[in-house]
Amino acid sequence: MHTETFADPDNAVVPSYMPKITPYGFEAEYRSDVSNYPVGHKDHKGSGFEWLRHFRVHVPFTATLEIHFPEDKRLVIMNAASPVSARKTRMFAPICRNFDTTLPVQDVYDFNRKVFEEDRALVEAQKPENLPLDTSLEVHVMADRSSIAYRRALRTIGLSQFFTS
Repeated sequence: MHTETFADPDNAVVPSYMPKITPYGFEAEYRSDVSNYPVGHKDHKGSGFEWLRHFRVHVPFTATLEIHFPEDKRLVIMNAASPVSARKTRMFAPICRNFDTTLPVQDVYDFNRKVFEEDRALVEAQKPENLPLDTSLEVHVMADRSSIAYRRALRTIGLSQFFTS
């Protein structure tokens, strides 16, 4: 995932993490040596930095990802989904950072648009389209822990059976 934008296709290790239930949904954080610099950036590979990513989900339609960069730099991306219909959603994604503030903001938008397009392609290719909220109906791997926590949180707010992706 995200091999065109920032991920390292030679590093497919999913760090161990455990989502923590919160009053509003769940959160998870993990550390990884996979860079968040764009592919081709001088620090994309081999920086030796351990990246902290903190993911917070406010059920049903808001999530934030805080990415800790070297030298106390932070990037925070919020995804706020606004369903238009059962199969169409408008996504709002405010982005904040405390570094590279002299770069044109359009460069940040363009890069993150590429990342979101990779996400969109994956989501739209999911089959079945209706995801079961009963996680016992599927076989899961460690990388699915956030997805499982999300589906359980949807059930907690009263949704049942299936959720259209």
